[in-house]
Amino acid sequence: MNRLLVLLVVLLAFGLRVAMLDHQSFWNDEGNSARIAERSPRLIVEGAAGDIHPPGYYLLLAGWRAVAGHSEFALRFVSVAASTLAAAVIAALGQRLFSAAAGLLAALLAAVSAFQVYYAQEARMYALLALLATLSLLLTVDVLRHLEKKGIQSARALIAGYVLVNAA
Repeated sequence: MNRLLVLLVVLLAFGLRVAMLDHQSFWNDEGNSARIAERSPRLIVEGAAGDIHPPGYYLLLAGWRAVAGHSEFALRFVSVAASTLAAAVIAALGQRLFSAAAGLLAALLAAVSAFQVYYAQEARMYALLALLATLSLLLTVDVLRHLEKKGIQSARALIAGYVLVNAA
């Protein structure tokens, strides 16, 4: 895959996501994320017991807040970074599954996707979820191919079991 083209697509993704990042103030759910990130790690974990969201994103946001500050721009930047990295991972996934051109096209589509840009500009966990799901799929493809190269006939069954467990 032409790394320069992928880099240009990733830079495009970054530019679209960071543009006017702090143009609007936090909305309700983002304010909740900011408030939770103000807590100590212990309180974040304890609070997650009564919440539908696991504490990982809030712990990451709290750590980032300690380094970068608590402005709208700073807290939303975590999502910008995750969404930008997702475009790069999508390029790799497309290349592994199909071709370098397919990976580049998939990354370009992700880079300019209105939904991806929208969620990348929120101080919420959605962009991180997209990144982690894409990474999980990439790793699954790599594991499956590795197992098949080793001659393990049950590789597809192992992956199917993995998918079923995670879908439950």
